[in-house]
Amino acid sequence: MRLGIGLEMKQQLEMRLTPQLILQMKLLQVSALDLEQLVREEIEKNPALEESDGSPDSPESEAVASISEPVIEAAAPVPAENAPVPETHETQIETRPGEEYTINELMPQDNWSATVSFGAGSDDDEGSAVELAAGPDVRLAECLMPRLRSVLSEDDARVAEFILESLDDDGFLTMSDEEMAQQQGVEVDHLRSILFAVQRLEPGGIACHDRRESFLVQLELAGVPPTALERKLLADHWDLLMKKQTARIARLCGVTEDEVREAVQRLLNLETRPARCFAPGTPDYVSPDYSVEWQGDQLVAKVNDERFPRLRLSQHYVEILKSPKSHAPEQVQFARQKLQRALMFLKGIESRRRTLKRLVELIIEQQHDFFIRGKQHLKPATLRQAADIIGVHASTISRAIAGKYLETELGIFPFGYFFKAGAGDKSRTSIKQKIQTMVEAEDKQSPLSDDELCSRLKLEEIGISRRTVAKYRAELGIPGCNDRKGF
Repeated sequence: MRLGIGLEMKQQLEMRLTPQLILQMKLLQVSALDLEQLVREEIEKNPALEESDGSPDSPESEAVASISEPVIEAAAPVPAENAPVPETHETQIETRPGEEYTINELMPQDNWSATVSFGAGSDDDEGSAVELAAGPDVRLAECLMPRLRSVLSEDDARVAEFILESLDDDGFLTMSDEEMAQQQGVEVDHLRSILFAVQRLEPGGIACHDRRESFLVQLELAGVPPTALERKLLADHWDLLMKKQTARIARLCGVTEDEVREAVQRLLNLETRPARCFAPGTPDYVSPDYSVEWQGDQLVAKVNDERFPRLRLSQHYVEILKSPKSHAPEQVQFARQKLQRALMFLKGIESRRRTLKRLVELIIEQQHDFFIRGKQHLKPATLRQAADIIGVHASTISRAIAGKYLETELGIFPFGYFFKAGAGDKSRTSIKQKIQTMVEAEDKQSPLSDDELCSRLKLEEIGISRRTVAKYRAELGIPGCNDRKGF
């Protein structure tokens, strides 16, 4: 065995991501709200990228174009989304002292004023399709402690805050009274007196051990007398109530079954998740990237871009590259770097817009019946099929649908809603919609079993197994037939 140092030549293939392609992938997968923030951050960081007011009196107004036009092609070619981006002049040319530069080195065509626009709307425009982003979640203790401090001493308020911190997401206790008393160093009876005050914060029912106790507190605060049938059902016949044995409950209470059912209906109006009454979760607002509208008898995709600033290259920096001998080499180098970055950013935005537009047009073409006849007519589709049709990689489509929403007359849907597998020509979403409709229309005294749901779906030429029906039913949050049986 011989050891030594030598030279060896070999060929190998490897794929490298260029800065342009990395930026395109980043811009493609962000939502509209995140993109707006990225655009404004880029304007702040890059002086070669400016926001134009687009007013008719502006000398640059003729150069500002709509994003719906392929204006970036006039500035530099945009590579295909699924192919590696070749090195262009702007990334290949190095800066050397004393070397002359022309604007054509950065832009193949001498049209430096080509711009990208998202529209000229301001943040305060009325009728903007963009909702406010969801605010930070409010802790339950932060919501309730001001009210408790007004009725409890400082030491008791500290114990009350510990109780609130010990609740689960629904507002129920996760520890016993004895455990909480031991951890807080107080008597069990004293802790229960504090717990009594917490549980009776209007509308009541929070910090209880179970739903039965929570319902009793809610009825008490609602002024329902202790002799009322509802409170008797909870206090004395909870186990029978859970088994829906209305006939036996009626005999024990000396009332009719109809009276028991009426009492149960009143109980169903109580809050099953008491924490929801005090600190409801802030809804996640979305900004639809596109809208689908009717124009005559045609469905048309419209980009929702009113909030985005209009972008253009800085004329000052372009003039520096047009006459590099009139400026210091450092200025030319700085201008070149910033314009390179600005052009990359503009091309990335244009590439994102093109991919989303082609994707929305494909959705309209494939799901035409959905827009006309409703959700039950959603057809099965996959990301791979969409990628093959558009001519990009499936990962590109996956990035494109992430966090994107489409506004329609039927509501606002995530892009991913339109790409679901199914059975035959029925999508998974439409099948689940049919199951939901069947369950809603069933006889509550004799609810449909999974086998019966499966048989009814086969009559509509939807051939799925009973196990799949059970899976879809569980995903819809629908309990089994025994649990759906009414009183």
